[in-house]
Amino acid sequence: MKVRLSRNAADYVRQEAAYLRQHNRLAAERFLERVKSVRRDLASFAEAGFFDEALPVPGMRRFVRDGYFYDYRAGKDLIEIAAISSSVNRPLLTPSDDDDFDYEAPLSSDPDP
Repeated sequence: MKVRLSRNAADYVRQEAAYLRQHNRLAAERFLERVKSVRRDLASFAEAGFFDEALPVPGMRRFVRDGYFYDYRAGKDLIEIAAISSSVNRPLLTPSDDDDFDYEAPLSSDPDP
């Protein structure tokens, strides 16, 4: 099966590789090889990813490898990777009800003596 990157995913790959190249050329090469290996694996195993209700488009799957999310949709003859994102630098989606969710000491109303 053919696997292609959407424009959004291709832009992310270029930007991430350029960023990594500025700091570590080998890291950029590893990232690009990782994207190629994900494409090969999805071509062989289209159902390797899992359905995630948090994805904005129903029917999409998410494949996770080495700190990156690959969100894709599988058709009859084509798999399109719609988005790639880092799983490391993700914002907290919903605020926590736990007063100490960030493990910082709670603020006190009394100033320090």
